Amino acid sequence: MKEIGTYVRLMRVRHWLKNLFVFAPLIFSASLFRVDMMLNSLLIFIAFCFASSGVYIFNDINDLESDRHHWRKKNRPISSGAVSVKEATVVAIVCFILAFVIVLLLPLLAGLFLLIYVLENVFYTLRGKEMVVIDAFCISAGFVIRVIAGSYAIGVNPTSWILVTTFFLALFMGFGKRRNELLLFKENSDNHRKVLKLYDFRFLDYMMVSTASISVISYTLYCLDPSVISKFSTDKLVYTVPFVTYGVFRYMLLLFKDGEGDPTEVVTRDTGIAVTTVLWFLSVVMIIYLPMWF
Repeated sequence: MKEIGTYVRLMRVRHWLKNLFVFAPLIFSASLFRVDMMLNSLLIFIAFCFASSGVYIFNDINDLESDRHHWRKKNRPISSGAVSVKEATVVAIVCFILAFVIVLLLPLLAGLFLLIYVLENVFYTLRGKEMVVIDAFCISAGFVIRVIAGSYAIGVNPTSWILVTTFFLALFMGFGKRRNELLLFKENSDNHRKVLKLYDFRFLDYMMVSTASISVISYTLYCLDPSVISKFSTDKLVYTVPFVTYGVFRYMLLLFKDGEGDPTEVVTRDTGIAVTTVLWFLSVVMIIYLPMWF
């Protein structure tokens, strides 16, 4: 019998961090301490965890040969032979079934966007990842869909500012990931991902700078929006902008200086970004839920 750790790696449990985006609507709707909404957010989070694991396994099966040429991905359970394709397929199917059983407990639109997430990732795996720029857009769309599903799970409409900020922030990280891959493979990029041949460092640097700038600006405009100030009864949310700005700049520094590129790896391994994320979260919660203190 295989070790549990093998299946944990197969399902990429560490990447479940990305699904925390479903909680953004709960926090910014000032409903964090409503038990019913918190429960629904938790359910959509778990559903996305299973769905994303199913997607990752599907992607690994599809990329089996190219992953064997990757210095790190060749050690993944499927590409290394630790888990057979048949076993992985069964695990993926179970993950998808669990995900869609869970969303039966949630509003219909939440389940619909979970389905859209799965279909969008199937497209990404089969076609989108080899289409220049579209590949980064697909990565970004996955995060936006998480936010939308998180909104409908608790019965609120997603705000335009949150969607715009999420889109450009995820696009920024997507281009960063491509830059990291291009740096690692250079002339041998064809052996891993053909789309890398269509990118160059100058273009990716421009894209990262522009999307990073838009991300910070859109978040700042959200904090300064009169309707937001009225909704939360405070204009102090703008004080959280430095945390977002530092996090974005820190990510760029790690990418340009050390070659880091995967957002999950950066967040879990870099103390600076991890601490900044926690401080941002705490400051947002305190400002929104305890405005009389400010």
